[in-house]
Amino acid sequence: MKILVVDDEPIFCDLISVELAACGFKEVCAVNSGAAAISLVRENSSPFDCILLDIDMPGMDGIELCRLLRAEPSTTGLPIVMVTARSEVESVDKAFAAGATDYLTKPVDRRELQGRMTMASGMARERAARKAVLMQNTTTNALSFEEPFRLQIDHSCMDYLALQNYVLKLGTMRLFSHIAIAFQVVNAWQLYQTLDNSEFQGTMSDVAEVIAEVLVINDAIVSYVGSGFFVALAKRIPEVSVEEISSQIEMKLQTMNDWYSNLDQMPVLMKIGTPNARGIVNFLSATEILDTALQNTRESTAVLGGYSAENSIVH
Repeated sequence: MKILVVDDEPIFCDLISVELAACGFKEVCAVNSGAAAISLVRENSSPFDCILLDIDMPGMDGIELCRLLRAEPSTTGLPIVMVTARSEVESVDKAFAAGATDYLTKPVDRRELQGRMTMASGMARERAARKAVLMQNTTTNALSFEEPFRLQIDHSCMDYLALQNYVLKLGTMRLFSHIAIAFQVVNAWQLYQTLDNSEFQGTMSDVAEVIAEVLVINDAIVSYVGSGFFVALAKRIPEVSVEEISSQIEMKLQTMNDWYSNLDQMPVLMKIGTPNARGIVNFLSATEILDTALQNTRESTAVLGGYSAENSIVH
């Protein structure tokens, strides 16, 4: 796995390279500025598989660099791990909002580093496998139905792996002030079968936009989990009402589905689950909060969208 380290301290670059080698990752390239990193990414014929970024750097800091790397074709989907001395909440929030996949604080613990790099290595293998399949058969749908992917909206969204890492980083006390609420596109499989990759991703991104708009007052972060499922992490205050959310989503879906109808595309049907939170009684872990929210959606029965499920299926 090819790793890029960006840190303005040459000594830290040397140290992290030694630690990565001890973890079994020896193909490491290090640069000392954001500008150098962007140039290297654009000029390098052999793409990187993972990027480690410091936040505090002169000129372009790591937050801005992360945003720019997410806009580069060769790095848009790579795991980007912040490795920084900053541990305050504001820096964590900004890093994940900019597109970071994970967040490590200095000094780096080797076991934590090993875990992050193992995750990144797995992502790199999956990317390589999808690319190989696409090259062998151009008619193959390179995007699997179960696969999470980056939403095509510029705000209020986060990759699902990053969201999982973010809630772990929130800590117990901050997690009390948030809820997780999940959503399902009921006819996602039919949409996947009838649309091409970009159209399906665009439709799921439209759904995410609807969710984000409805939950904007709660500063919600929306993530696509795969298989037509979404999960949103939102602040508890103001109080979240499923009835009010359902009403607003119903109205927005009807507008969106009217537009889809003009494009001869089947409508989107949705379900909403019961909000889930870490309370005084149920001491759920961060990932359990997300998992339980998703399960609540599977158990929900009310379907939104203004159309019957039967009419949504193309035979």
